[in-house]
Amino acid sequence: MASSTRQSKQLAEQALNKLGKLSLEHAKELFAVSNALLSSSQLRSALSDPSAGSAGKTALVNSVFGAKLSKEVVELVGQLALMRWSATRDLALTAEALGVRAAASAGNNLDEIQSELFSVQQLVSSDPELELAFSSSRASSEQKQVLVAKLLGNKVSETTAMLASQAMNSKTYKRFAEILEQYGLWIAEFAGESVAHVKVANALSESQLTKLSAALAKSFGRELQLNVEIDKDIIGGLHITVNGEVIDGTVQTKLQTARLQLG
Repeated sequence: MASSTRQSKQLAEQALNKLGKLSLEHAKELFAVSNALLSSSQLRSALSDPSAGSAGKTALVNSVFGAKLSKEVVELVGQLALMRWSATRDLALTAEALGVRAAASAGNNLDEIQSELFSVQQLVSSDPELELAFSSSRASSEQKQVLVAKLLGNKVSETTAMLASQAMNSKTYKRFAEILEQYGLWIAEFAGESVAHVKVANALSESQLTKLSAALAKSFGRELQLNVEIDKDIIGGLHITVNGEVIDGTVQTKLQTARLQLG
């Protein structure tokens, strides 16, 4: 992320926090803004153009969103339009990230939301046909929404269901599972945590999970959200990724290293 966007994203998060108590309606409105921006390169360019006057941008925001969204979200979008962005797309993606933060803030249980998102992500990524159905450009948005509703039913919280629904409209990544993963990272960031992606050959016991969580917290200096994936190919041991940092203690890697040393 370029410096201009990074600074503006931080300012945007501060502006969102100033709205006070956030609701799922705030999240839905921010998603609507993101979707509108991603659907119109002309609108993105007009609102992110650093040479455009603030009065003109404010008038455009009010013209496009004023009658559709709450006053506080329209004002927030107006603030975003006055910030500097490294790329026009960054404005839209930041609106989406703010929507995820608003949804997380409105939810009663962040751990539950993170766990549910990860479960849905794993379910879809493990089924090529389901992944293809969600990512296909042939199916309409309405058809995909029906598919999501059937898949989730009443198995997840209202917040998770809304995030999964928005992921169908998102253009953050091409694959549905990748979008859910990004949402999980944004929520973890909001919670002041990082996510540890753990691959193991067999399920870990509660005792092992507790010890692993404590060891990682000591190593990284903060609590980590553990997302555990079963991967039989690693044979044994652990493969852990935290914010791009990899800790590979798998039997598979040790065997490969031994072969290289012997070869």
